[in-house]
Amino acid sequence: MAVKDLYLAGGPYYGVQEVFSRIKGVVETTAGFANSSVPNPRKEDVENGKVQAVECVKVTYNPKKIDIGTLLSVFFTIVNPYTDGIQGKCTGPHYRTGIYYVSGEDTPQITYYMAYYQNRGNSRPMSESCLVFNEYENEKNIRPPIRTEARRLENFYAAPEEEQYFLRKYPDTYSPIDIKLLEETGTLEILT
Repeated sequence: MAVKDLYLAGGPYYGVQEVFSRIKGVVETTAGFANSSVPNPRKEDVENGKVQAVECVKVTYNPKKIDIGTLLSVFFTIVNPYTDGIQGKCTGPHYRTGIYYVSGEDTPQITYYMAYYQNRGNSRPMSESCLVFNEYENEKNIRPPIRTEARRLENFYAAPEEEQYFLRKYPDTYSPIDIKLLEETGTLEILT
């Protein structure tokens, strides 16, 4: 089976990993750090700013079962792409949103999707409490520019095993992605 990898950053990696691990066509997910300034960064060093890296999830998928556009649609549903390093209550440069790719053939699809997303019609927030969906930063409801970076992956280092599938081990952990709301609204069922 031929698989592809896409690396997605959107706040704490455990929420992003939980969502993408449930999607039909996704073969595997690995939480870790992308574009690190040092090899094998420690989470503590990334969180306190000693190391520049972004919390990220490696999404390995079967392109015959799910396409990159669907993955990006899910991604932009669960993150706030209009802020720089802020996802819910989580703040810091390591929480910025990003789409990182290893194959140049993905560039046109990512660029097209981001342009489409930036220019589409206005939608209302899905939830005021936790899940951010098309949240605006101003009172005029003018869509601000997307601050999600999209670029080639420089490096990726897997997080320690105890950090993998963290929300399954500790379901009461805060996540800016409201998994329970996604379950209640049937959003995750559509994708599995």
